[in-house]
Parts: sequence; structure tokens; C-alpha cells
Amino acid sequence: MSPAPLAFLRGRSPPRTRTAHLNLIPMGDTHKRSFEIEFHIPTPAGTVTKQVFPPKLVGASLEPSFYRPPAHYHIWQDEHFTVMSGEGTWYLWGGKTVHLKTGDEIVVPAWKWHTFDITPESKEPLAVAYRYNKEYAEMEERFFRNILSYFGDCQRAGTKPSIFQIMVFSMHNWMPIALSVPGPEWLDLVVSGVFLVVVGIIGELLLGYKASYPEYYVKEKKVE
Repeated sequence: MSPAPLAFLRGRSPPRTRTAHLNLIPMGDTHKRSFEIEFHIPTPAGTVTKQVFPPKLVGASLEPSFYRPPAHYHIWQDEHFTVMSGEGTWYLWGGKTVHLKTGDEIVVPAWKWHTFDITPESKEPLAVAYRYNKEYAEMEERFFRNILSYFGDCQRAGTKPSIFQIMVFSMHNWMPIALSVPGPEWLDLVVSGVFLVVVGIIGELLLGYKASYPEYYVKEKKVE
């Protein structure tokens, strides 16, 4: 079978902006707000990745950030969060919420449903540091650089991100997007994992989407 035999069914991808050489990547968020991601920040616990989410706009129905992470799982890696500035709310399975402010930390173990967002009342941006098990740090950087740069290009081009491309990125990061099916958390994880693999394989093998693009990520890169 020829590579990507159904590539002709793909929608047009947005032009890719070269971001692989950047350490701090600024992006245009919803309503032209500023969103940033920065890599390799040294801390006492090790190097971290930082994302900065803008405050919500008054009168804009408290819309979520274009870059807010959807509810998801990590299969292998625990995720360590530290709030560097601002305030945010972490949402966990079963309707549990955890409110964090500057200096607070939370660890979300592998296999656990989670997402987060800036609190509606926050007057300053939410700066969040991410840290992962050391053996998965490179994989996570590749994922963040690719998916967020892709989202930024879709935002600039006015196109909707492809679910197949998102699942290809997520499949290579062992990160099922949560479908939130009724029942226990383990069932949602299983169903979300199956969906991730099926859609990801279709996207990669049949439609030709890639897990990484040289415009977004290269293993040896110049940091600016």
C-alpha cells in the first residue's frame, strides 16, 4: 500500500510558521490576546516549560483560551504544575476542583483525568510551569512545540484544527483526549485511549498527518 493513500481527502493545512528556533514563542490568542510558551526554564526542581494564559475579557462570556488544554490523560508520565503568577483552577475527575495561586503546586499522576483554566476573576495572566518525569521531557517538548504552533497557525489562517492531526500529535505523546463517557474513570480512559489510537492511526497512515514538523521542532535547535 502506498504511503497515505487517502491524503487527497485531507483539508488544506495552514501555512506553517517557523518556530523551532525560538525558546519563547508568542502567539495570538482568542480576541487577539497574548499567549506564550517558553522552554528550558531552570528551577530548583529542574528545568520546566512555562505557559502564560491571558485574563478573561469582561463581557466576552468568559470564553476559554484558544490554547486552554482539553480534559486529557497521560499514560506514562506524571505532570507537575507550579503556578508562577496569577490564579487558576484545576479540574479533576468527579467534579473535583483545586484552586491554585502564585507559588502553589499540584501533581497529577498518570492515568488521571484533568484540565485547568485561569480563574474568571484573575486580573493578571496565569503563568504555569510544567515539569514531567525526566525520561519524557523531550517527548513533551516536541508535543507542545508542534501542537501549539499548529494551533497558532490555524488561528492566523482562520481554519479549524483537524481532529486527525490533533490525535496524531497526542498519540505520539501518549495523551488521550478525554471523551468524558458516563461511568467510572477507568472506562473513560479506556474508551478515550481506543479513540486516540484509531483516529491517530487513520490520521497518520491513511491521511498522511505527521507527529512532528521541522518548522515547529528539531531535536538540535538554536535557542534565541
